[in-house]
Amino acid sequence: MRHTIVQWPILFRYCLLFIFISVFSTAIILLTFTQDWRVMFDLRIQMIALKLAFIAVIYIAFPFLLVRFCYYFYQLISHGRKEGISLFCYQTLFNPINFIFRPSLLTSGGLIHRRRCIISIILLGCLYSSIFAMGEMIT
Repeated sequence: MRHTIVQWPILFRYCLLFIFISVFSTAIILLTFTQDWRVMFDLRIQMIALKLAFIAVIYIAFPFLLVRFCYYFYQLISHGRKEGISLFCYQTLFNPINFIFRPSLLTSGGLIHRRRCIISIILLGCLYSSIFAMGEMIT
């Protein structure tokens, strides 16, 4: 993991931008269906709109992050391995996912794909924790 640098401010900005866009689009949809501006000032309606926007973020981000991880992991195991390292070998304990934990088996391109895989896993973890936090909020 020492070869992977995660740029937290950039990730945080992208997450905030994504959440802002989804909240804004939910507000527009809410106004379109209700045709009443007073609805926007009702705190109960705002909380429901915020939860709906958060659910939309989850339903959009989860498949995106999963596909992103699968794509970069495929690139990692197909083009990022060093010459002579097979997919199932004793260095990875016969498990291809261990290429993420063994950067010494990767080329420079493989290290880039490894970083992108790790970022996808971190964001998926944050998404799961937000799902659990939202479950606590609803009850």
